[in-house]
Amino acid sequence: MNIPLSSYPRIVIIGGGFGGVSLAKRLSKKEVQVVLLDKNNYHTFQPLLYQVSTGGLEPDSIAYPLR
Repeated sequence: MNIPLSSYPRIVIIGGGFGGVSLAKRLSKKEVQVVLLDKNNYHTFQPLLYQVSTGGLEPDSIAYPLR
């Protein structure tokens, strides 16, 4: 992995679901180094998944990159 060294305390979040993304956003203003680990590099907003299957939304409307 390519995680840069930092003098700040490091917080590792495992999982890029609703909880992981929410915690990462809350910690973005703090003086900590946040490392978010997930097997995918995107977050899918699953409550709108049915609209993609029925043609109401494009798939890229509900998938957001974690970077």
